[in-house]
Amino acid sequence: MTTLRIILWDIDGTLLHSGGAGQTAIVRTARELHGQELSLQDLDYRGRTDSLIVRQIFSRFQIPWFEENVARFRNRYLQHLRDEISRSPGRVLPGVERLLCAIQERAGWRQGLLTGNFEHGARIKLDHFGLGRFFSFGAFGDRSECRNELARSAMTLLRQQWGESLAATQVFLIGDTPHDVLCAQAIGAYSIAVATGGYCLSELAACRPTMLLPDLEQFEPVLALVKGHS
Repeated sequence: MTTLRIILWDIDGTLLHSGGAGQTAIVRTARELHGQELSLQDLDYRGRTDSLIVRQIFSRFQIPWFEENVARFRNRYLQHLRDEISRSPGRVLPGVERLLCAIQERAGWRQGLLTGNFEHGARIKLDHFGLGRFFSFGAFGDRSECRNELARSAMTLLRQQWGESLAATQVFLIGDTPHDVLCAQAIGAYSIAVATGGYCLSELAACRPTMLLPDLEQFEPVLALVKGHS
């Protein structure tokens, strides 16, 4: 009997680099809607959810936290993101597409998303780089500001789809920040950290991921890890 294994992917810095499209879209939105010049150096955005980034912006510029304001900001951001991604110098990261294909070919293995991106924003990025076809499910930044809560939400979704008996030890999370490692640990899942985003190997090692790699170009260890655990 084939044992089900779930591989959950982060997007930015793990699957792809958007070429700054997301950050530029945020700056454009803050300027257009609120007349504010936003400096990304003043925001803690690496590994953060889009919902939390918007809250940081609203707090910094004392914008009232009403659902109407939040929805207006999110929708305008998504419009600008689609525009920016179409002309960005972004790219899929080394080894990613080959690993996605290798996982897709294995019986009983399923892959989805666990990302701080708004769901629509995630789809814009993935579809632009031709990766959307690999993912039919996921937990997105619309659900929670807190990445650990997002991971717990992901487990709830997975158990709804594959049964309450699904164990966290059947779940593997691939990401490029300490937040990805910590949210995997929060649900008891395995963590695979890659130094392809804004954090170096030593910074990621300090969080004690299950596996640490410089990138996914040589991805055989990932397949071996997933195959060897259930």
